[in-house]
Amino acid sequence: MPAVRFTGAGARPTLEHVPVPLPGPGEVRVRIRACGICGSDVHIVHGITPAAVPLTLGHEPSGVVDDPGDSSWEPGARVSVAAGYGCGACALCEADRENICPRLHIPGITRDGAQATYVVVPARALIPLPDSVDFATGAILTDAVATPFHAIRRSGVTAGQTAVVYGLGGLGLHAVTILEQVVGARVIGVDVLPAARERALAFGAHSVLDGADRPAKAVRDLTDGGADVTFEFVGAASVTDQALKSLRRGGTCTVVGVTPEPLALGLPQALLVAGELRLQGSFGCSRAGLTELVGLVADGTLDLTGTITHRYGLDDFDAALRTLETKEGDPIRVVVEQP
Repeated sequence: MPAVRFTGAGARPTLEHVPVPLPGPGEVRVRIRACGICGSDVHIVHGITPAAVPLTLGHEPSGVVDDPGDSSWEPGARVSVAAGYGCGACALCEADRENICPRLHIPGITRDGAQATYVVVPARALIPLPDSVDFATGAILTDAVATPFHAIRRSGVTAGQTAVVYGLGGLGLHAVTILEQVVGARVIGVDVLPAARERALAFGAHSVLDGADRPAKAVRDLTDGGADVTFEFVGAASVTDQALKSLRRGGTCTVVGVTPEPLALGLPQALLVAGELRLQGSFGCSRAGLTELVGLVADGTLDLTGTITHRYGLDDFDAALRTLETKEGDPIRVVVEQP
């Protein structure tokens, strides 16, 4: 079968022919219909994120069950595949926190991924995909939408509260959409790029601020004291500092962006304590969260129209990757589709 193979930093991924994988105990083979490309793929190719090379890329897949192995899945069942899965046996996995299992596997990073005709994954990694949700949307739900959804659920934000989204790229824009459509929060978007701010307004942000112009102070002025929750999708210690300083007393800052930088908070510790501020991380999404998210799209509560801006075939993977690398055409989400 054709598969997009990556051999290490400095090498471009190439389309090669590899043996069709066989499911082992507890595993299922999925015929891929769509697989998203995101910033994580760019980081892998550029050597920023280490990967167990050589391997097949791709961690945002959807498709149909091809070989159910020893599972109860039916051949032809439409599915989304979780972007990561743990051991399935530890206390975290049993508590539906498989996304932070210490033995977490991420397709396309720790094992062969889904930019191929088929992928083999544990049966428990599959989420039913209703007919009303197309495969491309079912693919991006697994990470590009599920990651901000999980962060929003962790924040505890409720209808009518004020949420600030720092970083209005793909994850941030989906966060804006979810906060506005599903939660009913008042959303403030922050980014250094004017085009990103304008786009956030189109996707539901109530107001936007320039990230290069003391945004924390602007947030406090705009909200008469600070936001209820803030989200960091940039991956920069300085932005985390601004997100934390944007909070009202009792507020929560949830960090999703990843950077090797150590945290360097300018907020005096006395204010952190006296204001009972909360700073927390958020990674991936739980199985229950992804299942809920698919349901929200299926019943029309969450409308993701317009977030998939570029579509390619598997033969054009390099062009798809370069779209994200160069940002040409102002991409939000890029998806590789197969018939």
